[in-house]
Amino acid sequence: MGFYGSKKAWTCQSWRMPQMMRMPGPDELPPGTRRAFVAELFFHYTEAGRPTLARVAAATRSMTDAFPVSRETIRRLLRGESVARWERVDAVLRALCEIANQDPDRRRWQESGDWNDDGDPTTCRQHLRQLLYDDIDEVQPELPPSPPAVPPPRSSGGWGGTSPTPTAGWGSTPSQPKQDDPWATTPPSSTPSTGGYSDEPPF
Repeated sequence: MGFYGSKKAWTCQSWRMPQMMRMPGPDELPPGTRRAFVAELFFHYTEAGRPTLARVAAATRSMTDAFPVSRETIRRLLRGESVARWERVDAVLRALCEIANQDPDRRRWQESGDWNDDGDPTTCRQHLRQLLYDDIDEVQPELPPSPPAVPPPRSSGGWGGTSPTPTAGWGSTPSQPKQDDPWATTPPSSTPSTGGYSDEPPF
C-alpha cells in the first residue's frame, strides 16, 4: 500500500497542470509606474500565449545573445513584486517575442495604413525600457489633460450693467390698460355759466 500510495501521489504531481500567470488586480498592484510596467510586460506575455515560466526561462538560455533569467525572477517581474536591471528585462522580452514569433524592435503602435501616417515610432523595446526607468525613478504616468472650464454666460443685468426694465415679474407693478377718468376734465358747457346750480362736484 505504501508503494502504490506513493506512486499514485507521484503520478498526480507529475500530471499537475502548471499554474498560469495572471495580471495582478488593482488591490494587489495599485495604479502607478509599477503597474504600467507590469501591464506592458504582460502584453507580450499574453501575445506569446501565456507560456510556462520554465519555457520562458529556457528561451532566455537558447535564444540568440542569450542572457539566462531564472523562473523565479520572471515570476516576480510578471507579478510586479520587484524590478530588475534592463538586461534581464530585455532578455525576458526577447524570449517572449521569440515564442510569439514577433520582433521586439517593431513599432509598439502599428501604422494605420494612411500614407500620411505620423504615429508614434516608438518600438516595443523602447517603450518597455522607458516604463522600467519610470518605475525606478518613480515618475508618475501622465494623465490626460482635463477639459477647459466653460465660463458662464455673461449677464447684462449684473453689477455694473444695465438691468432691463421688468415688465410683470415679481416685485413689479403689472401694467394695466388706461381708462378714461370721468373726473379728470370738465366737459365744455353748451350754455354760458350763470352762477346757478352745476351738476359737477365741488372739488
